[in-house]
Amino acid sequence: MRFFILLICCSLSFQQAFAQSWPTRPIKILVPYTAGGSSDYTARTLADRLGPLLGTQVVVENRPGGNTVIATEAAVKSPADGYTLLLVGMTTYAALPYLTKKLPYDSIKDLTPINNAIVSPLVLSVHPALPVKNVQELIAYAKANPGKVNYGSAGVGNTLHLAGELFKARTGVDIVHVPYKGASQAITDLLSGNIQMMIDLVQTPLSNIQAGKLRALGTTWDKRVSLLPNVPTLQEQGVPYTFGAMIGLMGPAGLPREVVTRLHGAIGQVMTQAEVREAFAKQAMEPATYPTPEAYGAAFRAELDNMGKLIRAAGIQPE
Repeated sequence: MRFFILLICCSLSFQQAFAQSWPTRPIKILVPYTAGGSSDYTARTLADRLGPLLGTQVVVENRPGGNTVIATEAAVKSPADGYTLLLVGMTTYAALPYLTKKLPYDSIKDLTPINNAIVSPLVLSVHPALPVKNVQELIAYAKANPGKVNYGSAGVGNTLHLAGELFKARTGVDIVHVPYKGASQAITDLLSGNIQMMIDLVQTPLSNIQAGKLRALGTTWDKRVSLLPNVPTLQEQGVPYTFGAMIGLMGPAGLPREVVTRLHGAIGQVMTQAEVREAFAKQAMEPATYPTPEAYGAAFRAELDNMGKLIRAAGIQPE
């Protein structure tokens, strides 16, 4: 018994010593998407600011492919030493276990939640020919014309598809999903009137909304988007709907507690910097950190449960 107690004490002492000396070399953030998108922008903004706070270089490595699986598998197989982190879109990662027949990792057991950084609210926009001026008018029109309103997304199981299914669940409307290979193709068809509505990240339709080519009816977060200050939220219009693309950092299972705590605090510190908040605001992103790593993990588990219920109710089959 004394041997095991001694072994545990030695292990704890080693972990504490490691955490105190960490980091001694560059930290890598794996991004499961190509360069240039909102996730990549978030990772690079965090990397630039985390480096000075942690006293080392933080680099971004894009590993797209496999619907985020390639980067995630690389992350979970990395040593749990705090030198390999993973950029995680909460809704995407929460939905994936229900959309994929067999993942090569367990979303709960193989990942250590650290902290969220930002949220990208979505905007519900319609073609101007649709005779509606607000969300309640859209709901009334859709109920009076069941199956005649089409909404586009970037593919089956995509975040935009799930946003549309959640809108259906919250309002009881019968609208038809039209999947595309990407959001840009869906926007093209929305502009031409081939589909009538879409719920998308604000950045995608923003210029067309500002030009009057699309009509924004409502945004999906719990407060208005600074780039669309005159567009009320869905909650303001009586719809119990909150949806946003949450982006944060996780690591492989077994990260030392002291390392997790330090990373969590550093992310929170970055997101309080005025210039960082302003830069994200220009991209229609808002700071959205959690008070503790445990709170972030609890939110992720809740999202897993919510996405499971939504996907099953929508009848979306895993591939």
